[in-house]
Amino acid sequence: MDTSPTSYDQVHYPSAVYRTTTPEHLAAIARLHGLDAADPRSARVLEIAGGDGLNVLAMAAAYPGAQFVSFDLAASAVAHGQSLMAAAGLANVRIETADILDAAGSMEGPFDYVIAHGLYAWVPPHVQRATLQLIDRVLAPNGIVFISYNALPGGHIRLALRDMLLFELDGVDDPEARMDRATAVLTEFGRPRDDDSASQAALRRAARLTLNKNRHTLFHDELGPVYDPKSLQTIVAEAAAHHLAYLTEAQAGGLFHGFPGEAVDDRETVRRAQRRDNDEVSFFHQSLFVRPGRHPLRVPDPAWLGTLMAGVPDSLRRTGENTFTSSAGDFELGDQMLADFLEKLIRIAPVRVPLAELAASPDHATAIFHLIDRGIIEPHSLPFPGALQPGERPIVSSLVRALIAHGVPYVVTLDHRVVQLSEEAPRRLMALMDGTRTAEEIAAEAARIGIPPELDVNLGLKQIARAGMLALSADI
Repeated sequence: MDTSPTSYDQVHYPSAVYRTTTPEHLAAIARLHGLDAADPRSARVLEIAGGDGLNVLAMAAAYPGAQFVSFDLAASAVAHGQSLMAAAGLANVRIETADILDAAGSMEGPFDYVIAHGLYAWVPPHVQRATLQLIDRVLAPNGIVFISYNALPGGHIRLALRDMLLFELDGVDDPEARMDRATAVLTEFGRPRDDDSASQAALRRAARLTLNKNRHTLFHDELGPVYDPKSLQTIVAEAAAHHLAYLTEAQAGGLFHGFPGEAVDDRETVRRAQRRDNDEVSFFHQSLFVRPGRHPLRVPDPAWLGTLMAGVPDSLRRTGENTFTSSAGDFELGDQMLADFLEKLIRIAPVRVPLAELAASPDHATAIFHLIDRGIIEPHSLPFPGALQPGERPIVSSLVRALIAHGVPYVVTLDHRVVQLSEEAPRRLMALMDGTRTAEEIAAEAARIGIPPELDVNLGLKQIARAGMLALSADI
């Protein structure tokens, strides 16, 4: 293994968690297609090129009975993740420094879930092949694979933008200077002009969207040495050479890629999904794969929908009797029962509600499938993994407390959400909730260390529980 520093040691890639990669979510998507998947509470999970491993650390905190492994070539990122892991006391996760090229021929499995997020389109072909070789080597017979990548045809727009940026950055080698120059170029080019053609307008819009990225992400994603978007058809063909078959997409807007609406073979399923991509000018995919011969459903079945539970995104709000707003935009439901169901999910979150009752109605089942595809309903295979009410000795997730101790300005909930937390008083209060104190003792200690008395401990506990950060026991 090459131990020399990588560009990711030079410029740290931002830590992140990805809800669509969680085994609990992947199991739900598999079940919608009539497939069994390993119980996420006891599964073995591998993340390839996971950086500092925060994504699997968050999973490990939520599911202490499962086992997680993450590896990456960037030693500095791995060291950071190992420090967080030790601070959180998580014994069910390993974060290691390793090279995909070595792991492809030596890593032992099996793993029930394999995640390769933000890797495939940014590495050269021989590393892409090694990634698929590794997955083939370690994937369990009923395993689920997640691979994300920049896709075509939308990727052509990003390629044009990248070519322009690399031209403007020629001779600029210092990382900070490259990021500064790229930001300036994107800012200037992204301004709309009255006489823009359709192609110019599309490219300028892509520039503005790229400006929204963290500058370190921009450095690696758009300005890195490799940028290789591929069509879904191409990815599926490359995966097939390593005993992997296409299932569907993990992200909102992609569910019906795996549901062509009639029982067609795998080749036709992919052709129809590619046609959707061409029509929508897709530029990013989160594709799921399984072993060949598992015969997933290609027509939505309410019976399988009824085995799942429902949640909603943080952004969903009710604005009227049948009107709602979310990050996906405003919408109206013509069905009062569905509107009230969404209102209930908003009100009791993070509690998840069984879909069985609504799924019994064909009309409601069809509507729910479309709401899932729009990201308005989140399908879950398991109940919320944390505590819904403070116990006698409240305990905040050990990962939350570790992030606070490391001075990170955000925390990660037990249902895999990021919550910005910059105010010092709530951070200090949550650090006290380690399972050794009653609420009264927490309040007394808070007063002793100077936490403002207006920060009510009992109210704070309710808010922390609602945010999804209270653990079930001191074991988490």
